[in-house]
Amino acid sequence: MKKLVGIVLLALGAAACTQNADYKKERDEVMKFHDLVMGDQTAIVNYQMKLDTLLKDLKGLKAKYPELDTLKEKESMKALLQDLTTAEDSMNDWMHKFEPDVTGKSNEESVKYFKEEKAKIQRVDSLYKKEIKSSEAYLSKFKK
Repeated sequence: MKKLVGIVLLALGAAACTQNADYKKERDEVMKFHDLVMGDQTAIVNYQMKLDTLLKDLKGLKAKYPELDTLKEKESMKALLQDLTTAEDSMNDWMHKFEPDVTGKSNEESVKYFKEEKAKIQRVDSLYKKEIKSSEAYLSKFKK
C-alpha cells in the first residue's frame, strides 16, 4: 500500500513539474513561420510577372526560339500562372482566416488552435516551394 501511495505521489509530482504548452509560444512560432513563408511571396509574384511577360510576347519568343510550339507553351504558361495564383490565394486565405487573438479561449484550446494553424501554414509553404520549383524549371529553358 505504501508503494502504491508512493507511486501515485511520484506520478502527481512528475505531472505537476511538466509545464503545459504556452499558447503565446505556439502563436509566436506560427507568426515566425508565416514571416518565413512570406519571404517566398516575392518569388511567386516575380514568376507570375515573368510568365505574364512571356505570354504577352509569344511572337518574340517564337522569333528567338523558332522550333517552339507556341500553342503548347501558351497552355503551359497559363497552367503555371494558375498554379502560382492558387498558391498565392492559399496564403491570402490563410491570412484572412487566421485569428491571433484568442480571448475567451483556454490555454489548451489556444495551443490546439495555433498548432492547427501551424500545420495549415506549413501546407501553404509546401505549395509555395512546389510552385517556385516548377516555375524555375520551366523558365530556365528561356533563361528567365
